[in-house]
Amino acid sequence: MTNATTLALLRQRDDLVAQIAFERAAITQNGASLRRLSRMIDKVRDGIHYLKSHPETLLLPVVITVVARPWRLLTVAISGFGLWRMAQSWRRRILS
Repeated sequence: MTNATTLALLRQRDDLVAQIAFERAAITQNGASLRRLSRMIDKVRDGIHYLKSHPETLLLPVVITVVARPWRLLTVAISGFGLWRMAQSWRRRILS
């Protein structure tokens, strides 16, 4: 090999090494953000699993609402029933 070829290969290798370092830094940065997202998803999944294995936990807010504000619960139930009836009538109109 000639000196010119050797120098060209060395420059090319240096460029490739620099590019590899840049790409590794980018992968590391992306990996950190994915790790945070993965931890958050794991916490949500664990919470859902907990609620599935302890459904009585969901009764506490309902009991508190019934005891503290029974009229509020009745209002929510009436409005929810009204929304359901409205959705049913729209569905009948759309499908007819």
